[in-house]
Amino acid sequence: MSSGGEVEKLYTFIERLIDRDARLVFQALYEEGGELSEIDLAEKTGLKLNAIRRSLNLLAEKGLAVYRRQKHPEKNRLVFYWRINYEGLPAIIEARKRATLEKLRTLLEREETISYYMCPNDGTKYTFDEALDHEFACPRCGTMLVPDEDRELRIQIIRQYIALLEAELGSAKPRRPV
Repeated sequence: MSSGGEVEKLYTFIERLIDRDARLVFQALYEEGGELSEIDLAEKTGLKLNAIRRSLNLLAEKGLAVYRRQKHPEKNRLVFYWRINYEGLPAIIEARKRATLEKLRTLLEREETISYYMCPNDGTKYTFDEALDHEFACPRCGTMLVPDEDRELRIQIIRQYIALLEAELGSAKPRRPV
């Protein structure tokens, strides 16, 4: 990660994947560049220890953070030191992109094969079969359903996102088999 824009994208990715607290914890770890204890993270983020621990566990669950434990010399208890899992980060991001690509392909197939009708009052969408069952009247308000006019635009947007992800994944290095 070299540019500020790329780092901000990474932070946004973390926030969307988990939540805002996890973003703050991840950001503190990234800015530190090394290991931090839970107490250090609480001081840097202003979050309570419970929120720090929850976020760290979620980050670890997703493979984004790792820890090492060490016995505290004075307090005779374990202290956990956390850091970003830089080695696993690219694979995690690539896997999320691949999963998103598959969902978009499924959505595109559905959008291309199913005709939708909409209620002009509340925007509720019905398949052709559902509209036919209700005699092309909205079951909520009784208004006549109209063909979905935004279908082609949605299909075009989905295709653009698919192309973008395919280009990004095509330029990504293939993973070595394990």
